[in-house]
Amino acid sequence: MSILSWGIALSLPLLAFGGVSLVSPSRTRAFVEWFKSSKAAAIALTVFAWAWTAYEIDTFGVNMFREFFVGVPVLRQLMLVCAFVFDHFWLFSPVAACLTVVWMPQSLPVRALTGILMLVPAELFKTTRHLVPASGFAAVHVFVAAAYLGALIGMYGMFYPWRLEKGLAIVQRTDFGTRALGAFSAVLGISLLAIGALT
Repeated sequence: MSILSWGIALSLPLLAFGGVSLVSPSRTRAFVEWFKSSKAAAIALTVFAWAWTAYEIDTFGVNMFREFFVGVPVLRQLMLVCAFVFDHFWLFSPVAACLTVVWMPQSLPVRALTGILMLVPAELFKTTRHLVPASGFAAVHVFVAAAYLGALIGMYGMFYPWRLEKGLAIVQRTDFGTRALGAFSAVLGISLLAIGALT
């Protein structure tokens, strides 16, 4: 993907959330409440997250890990089993998605969304690494910083999605808080779109 494509892909949800938050905080809160309990959103995002995970595993591969366990028979056997699963993870990802939906329904839309945030840097950095200068600051660093911020939120949200939900509820308790978060989201979205278009 080009940096412009990334700018569009990342800015659209940020601008949509930010714009609605600024114009109608009550609708934003209603959407957040719907999203937290939406089974359709949970299933769609979970399937997408596991499919992306399968793609990343297939791209990355696990051959490099096998050599570490050659000298320990038990670990070597375990690694061979794990290697088979990872080598064919695109077959196992639908099963993993189904099990996740069945076994982890609580806060699943938030957990799946934050899982996707953790996956973004792996692909985004394939583009940004060619644009980041050897020294000094460049506008593309905003993409890098946004990706790291998203990954940090993603790591926290994967393990504690209910705390993320609670934190968002505290911020959105008032119209001012909702609009402030919306303004941050909109500014970040505009920045990414502008940088993507100009880089």
